[in-house]
Amino acid sequence: MSVIFQTLVNTGKRHLYRKLLNSSRIPCKCLYARKCTDVPKKFLSFDEVVAQRRAEARQSIVVQVNSVASFNELYGYCSKYATVNQIHHYKNSAGEHFMLIEFSSEDNMKEVLKSCGTHHKDLDVMPLKSPFLWFRATVGKKDSFPTPSVSLASIDGGSPVEDEKLLLDMSKCSTVSDQIQLLYDKTSLNDLGTRLRYMVARQIECVFDSLYSNIAVRPFGSSVNGFGKMGCDLDLVLTNVLTDELCSPGRRLVFQDKKVEGGRSPWQRHLESVGELLELRVAGAGRVARILHARVPILKFAHDFTDLDCDLCYNNMSGVYMSEMLWQFGALDPRVRPLTFAVRRWAKSVGLTNPHPGRWITNFSLTLMVLFFLQQKTADGCILPALKDLVKRAEKEDIRIAEENLNCTFLRDLNKLPSDCYSQNNAKLETLLLQFFEFYAQFDFQDKAISINEGVPVRKPNALPLYIVNPLEQALNVSRNVSFEECERLKLEVRNAAWQLEGFDGNKEDDWGLLGLIEHKSTKGLKKLLRVGNSHRLVSVKDLFDNSNEPATDTLKSKLQRLTPKSDKEVNKSVKEMQDMLTNGKDKNRIKFKNSQVENQVHRIQRDKIV
Repeated sequence: MSVIFQTLVNTGKRHLYRKLLNSSRIPCKCLYARKCTDVPKKFLSFDEVVAQRRAEARQSIVVQVNSVASFNELYGYCSKYATVNQIHHYKNSAGEHFMLIEFSSEDNMKEVLKSCGTHHKDLDVMPLKSPFLWFRATVGKKDSFPTPSVSLASIDGGSPVEDEKLLLDMSKCSTVSDQIQLLYDKTSLNDLGTRLRYMVARQIECVFDSLYSNIAVRPFGSSVNGFGKMGCDLDLVLTNVLTDELCSPGRRLVFQDKKVEGGRSPWQRHLESVGELLELRVAGAGRVARILHARVPILKFAHDFTDLDCDLCYNNMSGVYMSEMLWQFGALDPRVRPLTFAVRRWAKSVGLTNPHPGRWITNFSLTLMVLFFLQQKTADGCILPALKDLVKRAEKEDIRIAEENLNCTFLRDLNKLPSDCYSQNNAKLETLLLQFFEFYAQFDFQDKAISINEGVPVRKPNALPLYIVNPLEQALNVSRNVSFEECERLKLEVRNAAWQLEGFDGNKEDDWGLLGLIEHKSTKGLKKLLRVGNSHRLVSVKDLFDNSNEPATDTLKSKLQRLTPKSDKEVNKSVKEMQDMLTNGKDKNRIKFKNSQVENQVHRIQRDKIV
């Protein structure tokens, strides 16, 4: 959703952030002060969002408590040292309770850290300072604190919504568009989830700050690009922030650097030492795995305090710029992210995606497919511009060069983008979802590639089954891992989804609208198996396995009784009847169909079922 700003009078020379508005649907909304002569802005830049989130993390701590009932005492204790803005509560998978406390300023947070007690004397640990703390019980007489002037901003705010409750709420929606929007609202990464991810980055940054100059640890990927869901992994990049001022030739005194010698890449050596520090110095970090021989060497670890699986790499700024690009496309139109969530949830339910790497299509590839579909021009215009349009409009301040001289330059300020370049199509979400499936049901995957750079299909440079151009490294195919069989399944499933949505006549059954697309196959199949008068099947289950002329009001109990295994005596009787039938060369109970092929197939299935 577009972030709209109000113009506020400010006599300073810089734009200042004034207030952060919480939202479960949008990670960050900000109102900030501007000069009275400035033109009002419609969009917030990615860098401004990141700066605001990093500022929040610098003035916040995470405290482990006994339970949610510790709120009054914790608030009263912290209020003695600083002004508390808000407190969020959450639990991890181990059932431990935590509270994220945001203070009014970074100086306030530092005052609280000064009041922290020392570490246990009887434990063999190396003391460290960290924004992750615990609130120990009071000794002696318990302090009395007044009732807090604020309430908890969220209780158990880190828990994802249960599928059963989500599907139930979706079944109560009025339209398919409402279902798509509800799915996005309930499953997208909320404000607390985003805050915790920046807190983990801040914690690692504090530990490494004494070892590296001008260090920064930044989240990227689904945690910040606006397409992340609750519980998604945390991707982190460790990088040096080298400003033009630090690199100025006028500074004649320069720090001596340590050169890494050896046959391996210096970044692999650095990550080895970083892995040791994660195990020894970062509270909550564990199960560190070093993957140093990949194209981008990474460290994988689990953060127990926040229940996050983390990947840490060094100086992978192309990943940050990719996140920025996706965030901008999602910010241009409020329908982009909900539609993407619906498509990815559908792909998961039909088994097109898999949590483990392999020959399957990934969520990143599906996201690019949705963006490419929204770039297609219709009679009313397109919803999203092609990436090449953003590149053409880039200015000097938009130039970004990543590792290996990779050009990541494109327009950063979306307020400079003409309004006729986006959001020209006013179609509803349900219409766009159907058109998405119809578009790829007719797409020429054999000869054409998907490129959001051009916004139109381009010729494939090779014979890979699926070709989706990497937006920043256009020589690469982000779907090169997809096998021929999986590509064929993709084409089959989009046709099935289009057929199912197109056949929806407004009759709200148990799996109406989006529910029929995102329910798991096992649940969906059982419902169809037990549904009376199922119109979705050419031949019903009753026709295949039962010859009795039962009334249409057959009960669920009787259907289940017919599907239960028969006793040995009943099986022997059925076998004898079948043998007699085959001996006589006729079947008095054989069902008659107008199509002889269908009749033969049904008769064969009946015979196999009985024998």
